[in-house]
Amino acid sequence: MTHHAVTPPPPRPPELAAAHSVSAVVNAAVARARDAQPLWAERPSSERAAVIRRFHDVLYRRRHEVAGIVTRENGKTLTDALVADVLVTLDFANWTAAHAPRFLASRWRRVAGLLFLRKRVRIERKPIGVIGIIAPWNYPFFLPTTCVLPALACGNAVVLKPSEFTPESAGVLESLFREAGLPDGVLQVIQGDGAMGAALVRGGVDKVVFTGSAATGRRIAIACAEQLIPCALELGGSDAAIVLADADLRHAADGITWARFANAGQTCVSPKRVYVEAAAFDGFVAAAARAVAELHVGRGEDAESEVGPMIHAAAVAVLNAQRDDALERGARVVATAPHPAAGTRGPFFPPTILTDVDESMRVLREETFGPLMPIVRVKDAEEAIARANASEFGLSASVWTRDRARGLAVARRLEAGTVMLNDATAVVGMPSVPYGGVKTSGLGRMHGEAGLEEFVQSTPIVDDRIATLHQPWWFRYGAAHYRGIEDYGRFAHAPSLVERLRGLPGVIRLLLTKKGSR
Repeated sequence: MTHHAVTPPPPRPPELAAAHSVSAVVNAAVARARDAQPLWAERPSSERAAVIRRFHDVLYRRRHEVAGIVTRENGKTLTDALVADVLVTLDFANWTAAHAPRFLASRWRRVAGLLFLRKRVRIERKPIGVIGIIAPWNYPFFLPTTCVLPALACGNAVVLKPSEFTPESAGVLESLFREAGLPDGVLQVIQGDGAMGAALVRGGVDKVVFTGSAATGRRIAIACAEQLIPCALELGGSDAAIVLADADLRHAADGITWARFANAGQTCVSPKRVYVEAAAFDGFVAAAARAVAELHVGRGEDAESEVGPMIHAAAVAVLNAQRDDALERGARVVATAPHPAAGTRGPFFPPTILTDVDESMRVLREETFGPLMPIVRVKDAEEAIARANASEFGLSASVWTRDRARGLAVARRLEAGTVMLNDATAVVGMPSVPYGGVKTSGLGRMHGEAGLEEFVQSTPIVDDRIATLHQPWWFRYGAAHYRGIEDYGRFAHAPSLVERLRGLPGVIRLLLTKKGSR
């Protein structure tokens, strides 16, 4: 045999080599998940719930470690990390373990419609397969985990791509599940930037769950549509808070100040536009200004800090530009929190309140992802509702009033995925309450039974309880059959009781005719 020399291929350009490497990582993870998922799905739902309960126990034991990781990577205060990333996640683990088995259990039920009197149905909820989750940096433990929990409980495998800014927060999540006994391959974390996320979307997963910007969400939705796979998208918002004239102004100011400035204002579901009825405007602004002036801004690791730094300097630059645009167009700064102590380094933006704001300014048109809060005077609730609904976003909203009936009436008219009365933001931490947006704020719902539905395919199994009787809609056409069908229509739908009863004998013959007879 003659051996010919083989010319080696030319070296791959760095960008192509990187792309090849990213695809290889994604393909390997998805293949591993595909192999592991069937055995995980075959386990009884009670066994999968037991793994989630063990995860809960491991997380509780390691809660301070996890909170410390989140604070170190994200910059948020230890209190914010412990409450919003760890303790709330413990609530979700408890709820999922308790409710998923009941949700997944199937039972025989009646079928609506007289024509289907003999039928019964059971809904089998089956896992979708391999779920690709792309998670953000602002709640780097809570947000991915509250997607992972229902996905795993329903029998899916998960490939998780966290933000490149908070890789360790997702890495510890994988560690916790491994310690809880989750089988290898059922949950995998792949690290990388947007290129890794894009590869995951087209990497052969069966569904994509994404939390992030509207622009990226649109690209993901297009990619999923081209593959005919589903997606669930939470795409941020510019939530409106409406303060009615009868509200407890100190209560409203404290609640809105916390909701807006916690996590350095980097929360999708927080009040970013505050509309106050004219009669309460001055009092609310004064109360909010007092609350902001008392805030302690500092490093997240400092126990006294209430507002930490932002995620990076580029985020501060964006917020500076939005604030400066408003000031150039006539807005006023009416309150600013004290700056951090001298020598404290980090990408800080002190919590700031603006007034004299209008829709020409970026702070009302765009999402402000940081501690900047515009307060707008409105004539009445009608104007507040109209201006709140004028946004392209619709993630959440809040209404502040002592009159619950009036608050409910206003809430029903707001174009938002969720509305809270006399509180804000906290809805995202409620395990049993569906959460998601409308308009540009996203597709689908997380949390509660609606969130469990996002991770299953529902398969109805329909049974006929009298298998030897001819079905009324099968072929046996003729004059007698047509009269029976007409009698069914009369009995089921005629407005008069007398007319309905006239159709009863024909319906009985139609439903009880034996196979093949005419």
